[in-house]
Amino acid sequence: MKKIHINQLGYRPADTKKATITINASRFSVIRASDRKIVFRDYTGAAFDDAASGDTVKIADFSYLSEKGTYFITAKEEGSTLEESYPFVITDDPYKEMRKALLDFFHYQKCGVDLECGKWSHPACHTQFATIYGTGEKKDVSGGWHDAGDYGRYIVPAAMTIADLLLAYELAPNPDEGLLDIVWFEIEWMLKMQDESNGGVYHKVTCKNFNAFDEMPEDELEELFILPVSLAATADFAASIALASRFYPEKKEMLINAAKHAFEWCLENPDEPSFKNPPDIKTGPYGNWLGIDEYYENKRFWAACELFVATGEEKYHSYIKGSDLFTGLGWQNVGAYGLYAYITQAGERADEMQIRRMKECFQAACFEIINNYKTDGYGVSLGTTYRWGSNIDVGNNAMMLILGSLIFTEKALEYKEIALDHIHYLLGRNALSQSYITGYGHQPAKNPHHRPSISKGEAVPGMVVGGPCMNTDADEDLMAACTGMPPAKCYIDHAGSYASNEITIYWNSPAYFVVAVLDL
Repeated sequence: MKKIHINQLGYRPADTKKATITINASRFSVIRASDRKIVFRDYTGAAFDDAASGDTVKIADFSYLSEKGTYFITAKEEGSTLEESYPFVITDDPYKEMRKALLDFFHYQKCGVDLECGKWSHPACHTQFATIYGTGEKKDVSGGWHDAGDYGRYIVPAAMTIADLLLAYELAPNPDEGLLDIVWFEIEWMLKMQDESNGGVYHKVTCKNFNAFDEMPEDELEELFILPVSLAATADFAASIALASRFYPEKKEMLINAAKHAFEWCLENPDEPSFKNPPDIKTGPYGNWLGIDEYYENKRFWAACELFVATGEEKYHSYIKGSDLFTGLGWQNVGAYGLYAYITQAGERADEMQIRRMKECFQAACFEIINNYKTDGYGVSLGTTYRWGSNIDVGNNAMMLILGSLIFTEKALEYKEIALDHIHYLLGRNALSQSYITGYGHQPAKNPHHRPSISKGEAVPGMVVGGPCMNTDADEDLMAACTGMPPAKCYIDHAGSYASNEITIYWNSPAYFVVAVLDL
């Protein structure tokens, strides 16, 4: 394993550039690859213990180097052999291809249409009508994106994913052409998942069981089931569809009406029990694993904020004023979407006291991220908690700081620089020198838990894998390889490791947001 950890893709000339070194070297050198000439040399920072990785680390700052080219870093501990990093480039646009791949991933995940995407192409899948669970009724819910490494489609993660992508389009200095069409493909499916008679939104559509690892989507032919309406799905739907209404002016009225209908269902069914899989359904539940009421309240709060922004109607404002405040950008906790919407979009309709309270809440969340970042040896903000899908926390924390930079403009430079460090982490400046984005870096994830990739023997490029998972008993492969390892090192590049190497739409979306809004 490398002992000098860097972003394996590269850096822009003016960016802050740091490597993490895990040997007791007092100095480091940056070597130009073409002629092996030393172009920069400096002292390493003081050694300190990194709790999450168990490493004693030193930081090598080579930000001064701005000349374009290909380089690597060397360092030597007295009495030991010379250590080298992976090579990297300094250039104006090192992330251009990766940015495109992060967004193209959503094309690869399309369901219900003939898909042209190289070796992973396949005919239309899951086109049959699905059975509403517990009834004999069938419904067309074709379309949308496969959620993860399996072929289920789920409303709860879909909502945050389209929010990330739409906000990226809105905030990016150079938004990617075609993004709105990409997102609309998912929205059309979400609209099909609403029960038009009462406004409630079905939780998910899947088969009863996960299919074989090496099966392409068109080969999953078991009966499809639409699982019951849930409070989580309906509130998230209301929020994300209300948000979407400002991006599709020709569809605005229809989208707002669908969002309103869903929110009314939430108000009429406040005590709806948490979604749980029926005994014969084994696919992902996306339920209230937190076991607390806040799980639902933060979703309703987000929905009220987006509907107030979209309509200006006082009933939504009243709900906001009577609600607690919430943060979070993951599928479990979505409160920060609501805070950001109200703070930046409510305009003259906003209540000054609410704005003040919300800004304090938002800034406290940013401060927590920064405090964790400042004590980390690899430029990330997870502390010692690397949960299942830890890379969503990497992306979400970076996204939170970028949104914070737009609210607290005096902190913009600091917040954006820390957010960029999180991208460096994903691309190899981490305890394993592992690029967690398929197809990018010198040591990218090559064996994701993703059925089309397994079937074709090659990973679809541009997928963010889950990353280290400290709960090693989550799957057998991870437990066999990583039991007893420090949290930041509990990862294996193995297709069977769904706890550390699966992919999801909502791990890609915050990473794409960060890359797009930082204009990488």
